[in-house]
Amino acid sequence: MFQKIVKFASKKFSKLKKREPKTLMTHELDTKLLRKIHGKGVPDWGQFRRIKHILSSKEQKVLRLSYLVFLIGIIWSGMIVVNNFRDAIPAVGGKYTEAVVGSPQLINPVFASINDVDLDISNLVYSGLVRYDENQQIQTDLADSYEISDDKKTYTFKLKEGIKWHDGEPFTAYDVVFTIDTILEPSVNSPLFVSFQGVIAKAVDEQTVRITLNEPFVPFLSSLTVGILPEHVWSQISPERIRLAQRNLQPIGTGPFMFKKLVKDESGYIYRYELVRYENYHRDPAFIKDFVFQFYNEYDGETGAVQALRQGKVDGLSFVPSDLQNKVERKHIDLHTLHLPQYNALFFNLGVEKMQSKNLRTALSDSIDKDRILAEVLNGEGQTLGSPILPGFPSFNEEKNTSVYDVQEANELLDNNWSRVSAEEYRALRKETLLKEWEVQQKAIESAKEEENTEDTASTTPEISTEVLEAEKTRLRELAEQEIDIRLDKEINDVQSFYRKNSKGEFLTIQIVTADNKEFKQVAELLSAFWQDIGVMTNIKYVNSKDFNKEVLKTRDYDVLLYGVIVGNDPNQFPFWHSSQVNFPGLNLSGYVNRNADVLLEQAQKESNPDKLTEIYSKLQDIIIAEKPATFLFIPIYTYATSDKVQGIDATRIARPADRFADVNTWFVNTKGKWNFSK
Repeated sequence: MFQKIVKFASKKFSKLKKREPKTLMTHELDTKLLRKIHGKGVPDWGQFRRIKHILSSKEQKVLRLSYLVFLIGIIWSGMIVVNNFRDAIPAVGGKYTEAVVGSPQLINPVFASINDVDLDISNLVYSGLVRYDENQQIQTDLADSYEISDDKKTYTFKLKEGIKWHDGEPFTAYDVVFTIDTILEPSVNSPLFVSFQGVIAKAVDEQTVRITLNEPFVPFLSSLTVGILPEHVWSQISPERIRLAQRNLQPIGTGPFMFKKLVKDESGYIYRYELVRYENYHRDPAFIKDFVFQFYNEYDGETGAVQALRQGKVDGLSFVPSDLQNKVERKHIDLHTLHLPQYNALFFNLGVEKMQSKNLRTALSDSIDKDRILAEVLNGEGQTLGSPILPGFPSFNEEKNTSVYDVQEANELLDNNWSRVSAEEYRALRKETLLKEWEVQQKAIESAKEEENTEDTASTTPEISTEVLEAEKTRLRELAEQEIDIRLDKEINDVQSFYRKNSKGEFLTIQIVTADNKEFKQVAELLSAFWQDIGVMTNIKYVNSKDFNKEVLKTRDYDVLLYGVIVGNDPNQFPFWHSSQVNFPGLNLSGYVNRNADVLLEQAQKESNPDKLTEIYSKLQDIIIAEKPATFLFIPIYTYATSDKVQGIDATRIARPADRFADVNTWFVNTKGKWNFSK
């Protein structure tokens, strides 16, 4: 029975095996058949479109994901190739707008040195025979080469060929001669007159100019960085009218940028000045196409230059005051901090009788806490100074650069000639003096009235009784005393405990004159506080920067001048201390006259040996420190700001603020790609 069951099952199983489907073709045969039919191994677009009818939904999702991964891979590979083998390089185009506090007046290299705004623009529009590069080294500019004679009195320049003015006229040696002659013309009144005094320029031919000096002057090359004027434009204007010419605001030069337009408001104030790239510039033309100056009245405030930079209305700020630096610092703003060959000092006017006292000058100097000035005014950014010789210049000596701060010693010096007066006594004496002045004025008024009444014989005015007149005089005197008390309340500082007067009964009062800007104001107020401790009454006069040349430097009307002096790249001290520079436009701001100092300064003009020059300036330094015609306060730093979109800024040293544009033709805001497979 069991065997029958096994036999039956075997038959059934055998039938099932016979029903299994047989493979008609192998995969290889399928492939061959398809290739034979279509003639290719890659599906066409139509087959790709119909693939969704063959694949399951899950398989379609996998395919889509594969497409995405493949696409990302292609993009990623492309980015790697671009990053590794394509460089971003400067491209021509774009605009740079810089915020500047101030306004242009004379964009003319003959005058521009007395106004930072004028000098900024002038440096972009004009070129000199030579220039300072971004490392403050002398390089040729309009000149192709030059030779200096053995006696160092003759300079011969070969000019570059093919240079054109912005109006297309050719640049020649006659333009150089015209510029120097203009500077030397007395009626032009150029501040550069002193630097070129005794200089004779002659055109040998159109491409050669010879400049001759009366005496050797080693730093003379630095004077030839001054921009050259186009003779064909300016020769038509008489020298005495050059300052008034329209071309001072619409200049034609040979620099990297040329004048485009200026914009004024209803009052005539220039608030925008636009330059455009000069394509035929004789060096490498600039990348930036439009260079714009936007002018502001102040740094701080809602309408100030700092706020404009923060809001992105401008791309740069020409100067960042130290007290506003925290407002300027932002993620996309770059701060450029540079040391200037400049110092801020107090110049004692030796033409004023009281300032001729060396004891007074020494006492004023010794009572100044320079470290405190540096900390409170410049946030510690800078360096205190004890002499006119700056770090890095010949004969600079760190030991001689120290400063004395000794209030007790200062008071003892003044005690010899100026006795102390208590604040109460000073007020009483000062009130008495002011009342006497009022009485003199009142008597003059009364005398004038009496003469008027005497002449008016036809007058029918009734006679006024003596009692009424006396009562009126008493009333007027009481009013005068009240006004004097109010004046003294403003004049006298409660902090000052004593004052000083000399044997003539004259009180010791010093007038400080300085520019009307925040930094100098802070310094002047600190000086006033320091001098209160030695009994000196201080009056401070602030003068608008644009009027400073006319009202202060020209008149020398001050007891003490708080001023910043830009020495420049060479160590030449002649303009600041030689007796020939006492009067304007000379820069001997103390009116200092010392024959020994003059001899040393004259020797330095001719000396090229570094060791001998160091010796000369060391002796000069000793004389000035001992005589104290000035008190040297500190060396400031110069900080300006630009948007991080502005690239190519490489200047590391500058001699004056306008030198931040020394490498302006390498600045750029636009870029383009360039393949580089050599990496």
